[in-house]
Amino acid sequence: MLIGRWQLVETLGAPPTWSMLTSGTTPREWASYQRAIPARLQPLIAAAHETGAPVEEVLPKSRNPWSEHRFRAVPVVWPDAPTHAVKVWVGPEVPEEELSVAPFQVDAHRRIVRTRPAGLGPHFGSVPAEYRGAESFQRVERFDRALEFVAELVRSEPHSRWSGVATVHSAIGPRSLLVAARNGDDGQRFGWRGVAVDVTDSIAPQHKSFEATTLELLRESQPGLYLVILDTAQVRAVRWVTEPVPGLRWRGIDERTVPHPDDRPRIVALRAEVLAGAARAGLSGLRLAAVDGGWLTVDVEVSPLPGGGAAPAFMLAQLQVTAPPG
Repeated sequence: MLIGRWQLVETLGAPPTWSMLTSGTTPREWASYQRAIPARLQPLIAAAHETGAPVEEVLPKSRNPWSEHRFRAVPVVWPDAPTHAVKVWVGPEVPEEELSVAPFQVDAHRRIVRTRPAGLGPHFGSVPAEYRGAESFQRVERFDRALEFVAELVRSEPHSRWSGVATVHSAIGPRSLLVAARNGDDGQRFGWRGVAVDVTDSIAPQHKSFEATTLELLRESQPGLYLVILDTAQVRAVRWVTEPVPGLRWRGIDERTVPHPDDRPRIVALRAEVLAGAARAGLSGLRLAAVDGGWLTVDVEVSPLPGGGAAPAFMLAQLQVTAPPG
């Protein structure tokens, strides 16, 4: 048991499957909960999990290193749902500053992410937020394993788990967040629960990758060109590589309403080309919904992105605006 350092226990599944996510701000990669936390202290953590309220006491005198130290367990809660995690402290005194942790939930079928960022500090905001589709990545500076995470969500195999570190914008500058999530059985496989932990003190925020910088230079050299990653399952926007197309209606909507209905068969044919092995495929004069209620026109060229499967799960689309909304 670590003394004088916060630890984070994820409680996203049944108690026998709980694990350690951090030691201080150092990620632990789903380390064994049973080995990290003495059996004497586990019921106190379980009490914080079950009640959703902090548990604090002075531990009894013993031969253990934590003899007569203060114990505190602080649950990371989501209203009307099981506790997502428990922050644990053992030491002579409990510090005022705790780990910065926020819960989130993901509907992988509808591609909706709901967050309660207050636990990360005021620089991340205090109001619960909901993001749809590509909106989820708008605050991300760098997330090298983002598509891996998205692919995991798309598959949503029962009892899956995933964790990784992203560099995210905040009001005080970029921060490193450990993102960890798990789902349930067949009946709950598309419902993921997770936590985001500020681990900046241990992992410095990363600058944009060489690839991202190169794509930005491409964008700057060709005005009117915009880049977005699409999935090949339903040709939905996963993440904007550049800023989104100005005037495009893409936030908080049913993405099926973005292309003009008469252009959907052409999109289906484009997808089929990519899945059949084409290195490039394109469409001209594609009409997309504009925020003012009209349509803007773009020429599109897509290329499959490499992945682990036989068929590409994602493709990079280059959108060249040819006509403004009208």
